[in-house]
Amino acid sequence: MPSRVVWMSRGSWGLSIREACFFPPGGGARRFRSPRHGQASLEVLIVLLLLIPLIFGAFALSRGVAIKSSLDSGVAVAVRALSLDPSNWTFASNAVTTTVAQNVFGGSGLGPIHFEAYNSSGAQLFESTFDDLVLGDGFYIVAWVVYSPQVPLLPLAPITLRARHYGIVERVD
Repeated sequence: MPSRVVWMSRGSWGLSIREACFFPPGGGARRFRSPRHGQASLEVLIVLLLLIPLIFGAFALSRGVAIKSSLDSGVAVAVRALSLDPSNWTFASNAVTTTVAQNVFGGSGLGPIHFEAYNSSGAQLFESTFDDLVLGDGFYIVAWVVYSPQVPLLPLAPITLRARHYGIVERVD
């Protein structure tokens, strides 16, 4: 039990009673902790539970935007290549795949990149039928990839990112 000493002193405001408490060595003060001792660590835990998904969610969102942008750029390159040379099918499909794989955040963790072409009436074109297009025929290319954002503490469903560009056959050899 700590010993207490009480004394009186004369200050500028009159008499006051002061009490001093002397604690024995070995940590006797631990008994007198505030009941709010664990509040700070609980507040930090709550803030971290909110901030960690927010920070990682921002990274996942920016990665999704970068993948969508590179997919869009790759499809634009593919449309331009097929506009100038309809027999350039392999270059066009490789351009989309390469552009997505080389985006700022990398292409790891993505599903396969799908690539399809359609004529102006909506009929699907294949590599063999794409060569049958004549000068001035319209077509469009659709490419998509499945992106699964990874955010700690949040289970998110996969998102399909799509890009579509239109083109006209400008040159036929």
